[in-house]
Amino acid sequence: MRALSRLRSAFTLIELLVVIAIIAILIALLVPAVQKVREAANRAQCQNHLKQIGLATHNFHDAYHFVVPAWIGDNALDPDGWAPWPVFLLPFLEQDQIFKLWDITKLCSQQVPAAYQSVVPVFQCPTRPPNQLSNNTDFIAAGGMTGDYGACFGPDADGSTSKGAIIPLAKMNKTVNGNVFLTDKFKGQVTWLRITDGTSNTLMFGEKHVEPKHLRGKNEDRSIFGSNNPSIRRMAGIEQTNAPPTIRPLRPAPDTTTAADSSFGGPHPGICNFVMCDGTVRGINLAVSVTTLTWLIMRDDGQNIREDY
Repeated sequence: MRALSRLRSAFTLIELLVVIAIIAILIALLVPAVQKVREAANRAQCQNHLKQIGLATHNFHDAYHFVVPAWIGDNALDPDGWAPWPVFLLPFLEQDQIFKLWDITKLCSQQVPAAYQSVVPVFQCPTRPPNQLSNNTDFIAAGGMTGDYGACFGPDADGSTSKGAIIPLAKMNKTVNGNVFLTDKFKGQVTWLRITDGTSNTLMFGEKHVEPKHLRGKNEDRSIFGSNNPSIRRMAGIEQTNAPPTIRPLRPAPDTTTAADSSFGGPHPGICNFVMCDGTVRGINLAVSVTTLTWLIMRDDGQNIREDY
């Protein structure tokens, strides 16, 4: 009996290989599960960020009696210009200390760096890489902080006549000497009453689609605190004013299409997160038809949306 017990004092090579194989299989099974759990958490956090942006917009409307404008002033100086929507929502996102750094009578490039370089986590989707400065490609060489959400402008980039919920002021050229904005009693165009399709049927803000090679500070992913218009707004669906129209589905493919950096479509599998004008958040299926997208992003087209999106 003693001799038999001494024979089992160590693993054989085959047993060791079997154990290693079992561990490898368990890891292979566990890693995708961990990734799915992490993505589910990121998706929920992203939706929470949009929820906060939606609530901030409602609080802004309560305070000023109009929906926050996409930007104020003349947009002819893009990428420089005047304050866009992320600036005006700061006091309603518990970021009043950053808002107080802004002088909205002056261009973005004339603000103190902390006004446009401060990190505001609510403007970032956690699935994407951390926000960074848009160095050397924006309104100032040092760059401003980037972000992942864009204003729902409508199906067309028509400036102050756009058909979405978040659009610029009616008179975008109210400037003096090209660098001072006349802030006296400026008023946004859109109120909740003007969204006649219903606030629950109209998109307000959503996740921007960005080509991977342009992500974080290039092209149409520059600072959301600056006035590079494509960086702070997006379009969706079928253009209404151009022929042939540009078609913008969610997350257009391939990334080389002309709509690549002007459409919505976040990094989450299968869906793009939006906050509707009533403040509810929806993950809209990437396969939604461009017709339905067109109706969802227009505030007063009168269409009856039938598709389950």
